[in-house]
Amino acid sequence: MKICAEIEFGSGTKVLRDVVAALCALPEPLRAIGHCLGEDEVARPIGDVAEFLASLSSDRLAPILRAKRAQYVISGTGHRPVKCLCELKVEPSLATVLMERMAALAPVFGCASTWDEQQHRNQLDVRLRAFRQQEFVGCDLSKCVPGLYWLTLLSDALAERHGVPLAEVERAAFEHAAPGAGLHLYRFHDHPGDWRARADELDALCASLPGVFNIAEVRERLVGVTEEKEFDEIVRPWR
Repeated sequence: MKICAEIEFGSGTKVLRDVVAALCALPEPLRAIGHCLGEDEVARPIGDVAEFLASLSSDRLAPILRAKRAQYVISGTGHRPVKCLCELKVEPSLATVLMERMAALAPVFGCASTWDEQQHRNQLDVRLRAFRQQEFVGCDLSKCVPGLYWLTLLSDALAERHGVPLAEVERAAFEHAAPGAGLHLYRFHDHPGDWRARADELDALCASLPGVFNIAEVRERLVGVTEEKEFDEIVRPWR
């Protein structure tokens, strides 16, 4: 099973280097050992980690990192947040290890789940008059918490910014841990493939919590919409 994860941090060269250093120190199936700048490129060995880290700068394009059972696409140049998109072909327990290790870097938000669960939580799929429109929405942390997923890493700072009541989130979680630095790691179902069994329950929770994106509301507003202009007007606030 492929597990998709996304983790967002602060900005700057130090943050970028800290993220890459952490990825290079993970257990072997997850440990970054190669790098490239394009999806179709053959990865070159990282070699000496200290030298590789010294070559990184937030002023330049961040690398794609590859491990035996994972790939990490890193973005965030200039003052933009450093983001790490992860594709993991590992047991769920190792995905949990990844989230726990990256929590030490005080990210703002993170999540891990199957691709299907992420699509359910954030993807719009609408047939307009001229074409079919698919778009991911609700993922801008300046506007809201994107949702609740199999594993959800939520910072006190982000929850406070959007008024999310953490006590209610914890009550709904299958498991909760506090890895430090004002962070909370929630698990909302036992196995990532179990998400459908709790989908309706988590949909209702997202709809009831202030500050958490509720895609059902957007989908309801798009019922009957066939023109691109009207679609854009409805979706724009959540891009």
